[in-house]
Amino acid sequence: MTGPILGWDIGGANLKAARIEHARSAARIVERPFSLWREPDRLSAMLVDTAEPLGCAQAMAVTMTAELADCFATKREGVARVLDAFRAAFPGVEAQVYGVDGRFRSLSAARRAPRQVAAANWRASAALVAQTRPDALFIDVGSTTTDVIPIVGGQVAARGTTDPDRLRTGELIYTGLLRTPVCAVARWLPLGGRRCRVAAEHFAVVADAHRWLGRIRAADYTCDTPDGRGRSRREAGARLARMVCGDLEMLDTDAVTAIAEQIVAAQVDQIADGIRQVVRRLGTRCPRGAIVAGQGASLGREAARRAGLTVTDLRERAGNGVARATPAAAVAYLLAAQAHHA
Repeated sequence: MTGPILGWDIGGANLKAARIEHARSAARIVERPFSLWREPDRLSAMLVDTAEPLGCAQAMAVTMTAELADCFATKREGVARVLDAFRAAFPGVEAQVYGVDGRFRSLSAARRAPRQVAAANWRASAALVAQTRPDALFIDVGSTTTDVIPIVGGQVAARGTTDPDRLRTGELIYTGLLRTPVCAVARWLPLGGRRCRVAAEHFAVVADAHRWLGRIRAADYTCDTPDGRGRSRREAGARLARMVCGDLEMLDTDAVTAIAEQIVAAQVDQIADGIRQVVRRLGTRCPRGAIVAGQGASLGREAARRAGLTVTDLRERAGNGVARATPAAAVAYLLAAQAHHA
């Protein structure tokens, strides 16, 4: 295999692609928000649209989490539909699908082993990081979820492989920079100097807290807003006020700021709890340094420090694009390395 490679991370809410010319070249990254569960039949067209700015490549590497989207009855169906969409988008392309066992498979072989290729993107990212950091906790905070993956002695030392197992082990935490519903993060919010119960409604997402606090810009708020309104600071604040069944006529800016700060603090606590669970399991084998990546790297950094780890940002080693879309870049580099050693 020679020539450029496109690496893909096909998620249920975002599509990410990375192009490399060879194993040592810098990666070019393209990201596209796409609500797969609403329009699964458009996936093939969206893949073509995402690839267009990067140019043609006859070799492609694929990893996915899209199979979990609830437009699919089972993960088996989801994997098959994603692979079918990929084949329709790029007929004749030599595509390889990465699995949780660290192996690449052809599209047809991946279809026969759906549990091996479902939600394997974390494994690709950790395998890439392990090449330069043989002992570290890799913490990748995306728009929706957080991965906490131990790397020990140059090997990925995760206990879980499936999503349910990873949730139990603390290696997968369902909180991210944008899409997480506030009522899934906070059991209480401050109001008038006291704790207030939270409305169990999809009134706001954590992106609203980060937007209100200036941690993200309107352009970074790439998911849908819960109320269908805009992404201005005031509109985000109105959604946050609704979490305590209030509005911006009832709550002043200080009250909304206190709510937003508590939401972010609760997210950091969630991630730190997962880190501590992984640290406890590994005991003395556990690395004391963390590598953070993803759109929400700032949350990972705060959580890792709270858990007593020293922190390095993947951006310092690989650049901002690779740090935001690590799985897409990882499968491209891993496939290039495999071809080089073949």
